[in-house]
Amino acid sequence: MISEFIFNEKINRLLDYRPARTIYGNPQQVHGDSGVHWSPKTERGSKSRRAITNPYLLPERVGVRYSAHNRLTTGHLLTMIGNAKRVAAHMSSDVVMKARYPAAYALMEGELEHREILRRREEFLRTYPFMEQLLQEMYGERHEKLLPKFVRKKISYPGPPKHSNNRIQKRHENLEFLDRFNKDDIRAIQEGITTYKRNSFEVQELEERSEKDNHGNLVWAPYSDANRAEYDEIIRQCESDWWREGVSDYRIENRITTMKLFYDTWDMKRFYLHLKNGNFSRPQYMPLSDSEMAVLTDKIRQHRKRGDRHSEIIGKCLADWDRSFKAKREAEGDRGEALVNGMIAELYEAILERLPTQSEFAENAEQFNLYAEKVGWQKAIGKLIESLVLSSEFAYRDEFGHGVEDADGRRMMSPRGASYALAYALTDTSPDDHLIQAVEAGRLATRKDYEREVRRMLGRRDQWCVIDENVQAANLNASVTNQPIRKLRFFRDFFGYPKAQDVFKDDSRFGAGRHEQAVSRLIDEADMLVEHILERDEQVFEQLLTTDRFFIYHSGDNKAMKAGSEQLKKVYEYFGNLDWQDWEPEDIAPHREFLLTIWEFQKTRGGENKGLLTTLKRMMPALELHFGQGQASGMPYMKMSMGFWHGGNVLGRTGQQMRGEQVTSYWNIDWKTWDYPSSQPAFVPNRKGILTHPAWLIAHAQNLETDPIHRGKWVREKLLAGTIPDVPITVDAVIPPDHHKTLRQRMEIRTGDTYCWRCHQKMDPLGFPFENFDDFGRFRTEERLEHPDNLLREAKRGEANEFGASLPAYKTLPVDAGGVLEGTGDPTLDGDVENAFDLVERLARSDRVRQSIIRYAFRFFLGRNETLSDSKTLMDADKAYLENGGSFDEVIVSLLTSDSFVLRKSSPVE
Repeated sequence: MISEFIFNEKINRLLDYRPARTIYGNPQQVHGDSGVHWSPKTERGSKSRRAITNPYLLPERVGVRYSAHNRLTTGHLLTMIGNAKRVAAHMSSDVVMKARYPAAYALMEGELEHREILRRREEFLRTYPFMEQLLQEMYGERHEKLLPKFVRKKISYPGPPKHSNNRIQKRHENLEFLDRFNKDDIRAIQEGITTYKRNSFEVQELEERSEKDNHGNLVWAPYSDANRAEYDEIIRQCESDWWREGVSDYRIENRITTMKLFYDTWDMKRFYLHLKNGNFSRPQYMPLSDSEMAVLTDKIRQHRKRGDRHSEIIGKCLADWDRSFKAKREAEGDRGEALVNGMIAELYEAILERLPTQSEFAENAEQFNLYAEKVGWQKAIGKLIESLVLSSEFAYRDEFGHGVEDADGRRMMSPRGASYALAYALTDTSPDDHLIQAVEAGRLATRKDYEREVRRMLGRRDQWCVIDENVQAANLNASVTNQPIRKLRFFRDFFGYPKAQDVFKDDSRFGAGRHEQAVSRLIDEADMLVEHILERDEQVFEQLLTTDRFFIYHSGDNKAMKAGSEQLKKVYEYFGNLDWQDWEPEDIAPHREFLLTIWEFQKTRGGENKGLLTTLKRMMPALELHFGQGQASGMPYMKMSMGFWHGGNVLGRTGQQMRGEQVTSYWNIDWKTWDYPSSQPAFVPNRKGILTHPAWLIAHAQNLETDPIHRGKWVREKLLAGTIPDVPITVDAVIPPDHHKTLRQRMEIRTGDTYCWRCHQKMDPLGFPFENFDDFGRFRTEERLEHPDNLLREAKRGEANEFGASLPAYKTLPVDAGGVLEGTGDPTLDGDVENAFDLVERLARSDRVRQSIIRYAFRFFLGRNETLSDSKTLMDADKAYLENGGSFDEVIVSLLTSDSFVLRKSSPVE
């Protein structure tokens, strides 16, 4: 079955949704965007795209997720029915057929031409001044006599605007409130007032008749009698027009009520000025062609009866034209088998990406004709689209063998099937142009052909993908890559660090701001680290497990980050020795030229001296923290709070404002005083590899404390290829509370029991070394005993610790991070370990760890569990890694050219 990601790409293609990002200053089309609303000003997403529900979501668990379901269920079907209807509505719409599906448009051309004629005629007739002028020209004085009797509505003015406490209040001034009214009604009111306002757009309040609120304040006064008389006349003329037009009584009453509400409760000076400066005049009369106007007048004369209003005349005319057009089309007869078959072929190519067989042509043509008889051609096309989107071929991947059987009953895939298998192994998209050309040229039939295309796709850097829409939406993070997306996704799934976003953490325990926003940057920068290591492609597994260089608050553009930091230093050096604290606005004048070269001052509203001085006095204290202790560089986060649409002094990879500077706190670093390394990845103390990255540590932690059990379980299962049985239902798997002991001490009491230790001995000793990090991933040597009885001092606002967090002080106990490594199969590696750093160093040197990662890579890229017959494939992949300097690309090439991938079973249908 297709994955959630493949489904998204299929739907994007069918809905013509082509999302883009500005990446490092250049516009780029991206894959992996499902319309999520992640930046209202710059990347709006797509409401219609978000309406599609993805029924192929993979399981939410840490690990390599290569399958979710073996078959479609009723839930899938119900969801896909709704999706199919939305896709069909888009693809069969007039505009899309004309632009994208010429064969379908050719089939519909006659009907669409008739529909366009009807649309133009209806648009002309329903434009009130056009219709009214036409009727007056046709009937002259008789026109008024043919209209029904006009009876005015009796609606009172509401009086002063009411207030719940003060009785009345002043007139409303916020014209944006107009957006809350029905758009057609408010437009009709605005056009009517603009049309019939004879005097200047002014009003005069009668101050001598002012009214007071409950506090005795004069807050409201009526407008002059002349103003009121003129407004009453405007209402009368508007009401007459709407009645002639055929607007319903209910709607006319609403419009009059609204107009009188405006007059008494709104500032009419502002409202009139809004109308004067806006484009609310009625359109100038523009007749259709002479021949069309003759058709209109003939039909109106035929159908108009005494007492008819505009809407009734128009309705009868349109119904008559529609019947005559339909009769004409029926008289022309069948549009022909060629047109129908052309439309079927076009839809097959668009949805299933292949041409139909002869039997499929016949079946679909018969089905289409049945639909067309009942619902018309356009809806029949929509029904055909729905049936293809709901077909099993759309939901499943056909990668069976189709060639000559070998001795074991296996066959090579067809070239077309192989192109999809290779494309979906590394990307979420259909085969690219090179793969399609290889199929057409017969150059995708051998292992060497497979290898050529795999290496080409691994080397592509011109295709950008959204990595994680949740990370992107949380804090304007970039979360994009030009690596083959499934190569990066393998390690995201394997290590599971994106789950850090799902672990609830209290901001007060974080102490450095909003954890939810900062942790999303943490995940984004973990992706950048993995991407960096994959790009170098040397000793990949060892580097992932032992690197001491990381990205922290960085866009990936060293040059830009350095320039942002240097700009801050220029400001500090320029003003550091001046008495800026005591300046008045006029003291800024000699420094304006310099200030306006700096981004923050360029964004100061108005650019006046007073505003520039305010910005300077807010920036300099932060810069003194940056550089006052001899630091060479300061972190270029925004010193002035601004809306995201302003950008920033440095920008993320996708040109968005960089937020989440508090991310440094996870690394035991204070962003305000850090001597910022602008060239990254950079050395960070007390860290070694992904397993000490705060994102991994948070993902494998509880809400309020660490989780040695599950951290150890992860190491045992993912790196040491072990298995841990599920917790027996008879076991109360709860660590008893004791606020005088560390978590390790409490665990050892609970899990040290003989019955529990049989399983926990495989996990706990591997998890305890990570106790050098708290549940936020911060390095520690002392464990805080967070309990009210152990509180020494409350957190104080404005006071922060050495890593920028404002936290309460509790009693502490020393951390015991010792553990035991068993199961590598290497006696030089197994044994007691001092801490997490010792543990990961040993794991990185283990053959079993390397082979375990390769086994998970097999499952991910081949989409199934390994069997005994896959042993050679796994050994060849391991050999490829060792013989090529630890290249993960070579592992992928080995897997995707192995017997396990190339040779398949035959289709059960065959």
